[in-house]
Amino acid sequence: MKRFVYTLILFSIASFSVRGQDGIAGINFNAGFPVGSFQSEVGNQFFPSISLNYLHKLSNTPIYVGGEFGYMLYGTAVERSNNIINGTDQNFRIRRNNNAVNLSAVVRLMPDFGIGVKPFVEGQLGGIHTYTRSKVRENRLTEPLSSGTEVYDWSFLYQLGGGIMVPLEKKGDVFLELRVNYLQTGPMNFLTSRDALYDDLGSVTLNTRNAAFQLLSPSLAIKIML
Repeated sequence: MKRFVYTLILFSIASFSVRGQDGIAGINFNAGFPVGSFQSEVGNQFFPSISLNYLHKLSNTPIYVGGEFGYMLYGTAVERSNNIINGTDQNFRIRRNNNAVNLSAVVRLMPDFGIGVKPFVEGQLGGIHTYTRSKVRENRLTEPLSSGTEVYDWSFLYQLGGGIMVPLEKKGDVFLELRVNYLQTGPMNFLTSRDALYDDLGSVTLNTRNAAFQLLSPSLAIKIML
């Protein structure tokens, strides 16, 4: 199923990449705010992310199609323990990052009203992979003594939203984009920054959660018309 979803996404993006049509490329800086039952699960955390996207305009239509790839950091925590290696009292630094990557196909409706500002609505459908990585170091400047992935999962995702593209100069090709999307996934296993608990012997207990991500995600972007 996982292979089928990602193959479908890549096929959709490739099939719409037709030469000779207008394109939009850019980078988005996103802020994710939990809502609904997901907020009840994780609290008022902040989920920053960055995404790259590319869209093609279908000939003689206001429809753009393409893809978006994103990375999200949904929690990080640093712990210190002197019980990592038996027989030593040295204090070790343990960093745990909660990450997610996503890939989705995008369809955007963006009519040109001839006023410079370009309003749009869009939808996305794709997949998301969450994973928690931990690294043990003597200090922040040394190479990791050990590292590994502790909890990981994947799910479908969809996003719905809209915004505006504002030209940064008259009749220019560079735009400032303001967008707000609602993001929804299926249930996944994941950790937050509060979910790793250490006892006096240095043993860690991971409180793995299972829930669907529900995020309201405003973003700021720089877009170039190609």
